[in-house]
Amino acid sequence: MLNTSMPHTPFYVYDQAGIQQQCDRLKAVTLPDVATVLYSLKANPNPSLVDTIVKQGLGCDVSSAFELDVALSSGVAPKNIGCVGPYKSTRLLTECVRNNIAFVAVESADELVELGALKQRYDSDTAILLRLNPNVEISGGSMKMGGAASQFGITEEDLPSVLAQANAHDIAISGVHIYATTRVLDPDSFIANFSALCDYLIALQTRFALPLDALNLGGGFGIPYYKGEEALSVEPMREALLSLQQNLIEKTGATRLFFESGRFIVGENGKAVIQVKSIKQSGGKTFVVCDGGYNLFHGATAFANLMRKPYFIDKATSLNLDEIACAALPDRASTAGGVGLLETKAETEAKTQRYTLVGPLCTPSDIIADKFDSAPLAVGDYLVVHQVGAYAITSSPGLFIGHGFPAEYLVTPAGVKQVGKQDSIDEMKRRYMNIEQDVASESLRRVS
Repeated sequence: MLNTSMPHTPFYVYDQAGIQQQCDRLKAVTLPDVATVLYSLKANPNPSLVDTIVKQGLGCDVSSAFELDVALSSGVAPKNIGCVGPYKSTRLLTECVRNNIAFVAVESADELVELGALKQRYDSDTAILLRLNPNVEISGGSMKMGGAASQFGITEEDLPSVLAQANAHDIAISGVHIYATTRVLDPDSFIANFSALCDYLIALQTRFALPLDALNLGGGFGIPYYKGEEALSVEPMREALLSLQQNLIEKTGATRLFFESGRFIVGENGKAVIQVKSIKQSGGKTFVVCDGGYNLFHGATAFANLMRKPYFIDKATSLNLDEIACAALPDRASTAGGVGLLETKAETEAKTQRYTLVGPLCTPSDIIADKFDSAPLAVGDYLVVHQVGAYAITSSPGLFIGHGFPAEYLVTPAGVKQVGKQDSIDEMKRRYMNIEQDVASESLRRVS
């Protein structure tokens, strides 16, 4: 355990109770005994987070041999693991079938044939799903992932030839995988999208006589990143979602449904803490240089092009990790610095200053917030960047300029645990080869 004093910045801190709550919210809107929510390890594969999520009854969605190893090490039952992704190495496919995971979603005819051969070699029960690229009307998400040319999935036009390949190689298809969009925040849009996907699948089964025993229905559960965005409320969707799932089962005969979620589970329950290291004036702007920038949360906000938008950032009012981990978002209708809604505009302007927050990287792109209105900042102040539990440490250039990835902490009912360490210089150097030593070793081998 760790005392709750402020550790060396920058670092991440996660809220275990918040993660558990998000898991329970998703379980409540999926059919019990039939539907399994899979945590997408691509969002954050920290084993302590995965262990927390698995203990809440979720399965795992993996896309690499590393992620599969983390999932299995967490104790999750193989029947609650699915494998997805546009490329799967032979090593990954082999480990999937050897461990009899629930399913692998194939993205091409070649992958189908390879997986079929491996299943036969290892006498595996792992189901084969076809990932489809459906042309379905989708709205409300930040990124549509179907209906256009893509590295993801099999188009409807190519489906007959893929099914012919399966028949020629005596490969059984168990169902399909569809992931149509991501980061939906509006409940009505989510229900409309899910309803459209269900209708599409029911019609698809009739048109292609396609078995639909297992269905991976993707996700799309979003979280807010910018002011003006509302959090997705899943509770009002519960009745409609359960009804649509029940109808889908009755119409298709499916015996298992899978949902994927990463961002919704961990995104809001992770924060980055950075420190103000210098403040300077330039060209009429006040620049605040911090010891962490987009090398920490480049990927958290949809992969780096969004940092200049209004973002949820707070000046830390406490150095206690428990309080930081469970701190609510700054009021979305006010400035990031926490100015109250009841204050007049004049009072607000008198209390705040405008800053440009930047990180430590040698690039003008490392802007955390271009127009950050806050109570006056000073060197040594701490800032909390919210909503970075997902796609931060996994999708940010932590090795850029050799800063390394920072420490990670998990706040639990039993106290604060360190669940990831700051990269040391020696650890970062260890991945490189020493050419002179290799040449000397080769010379000795030749002499001997």
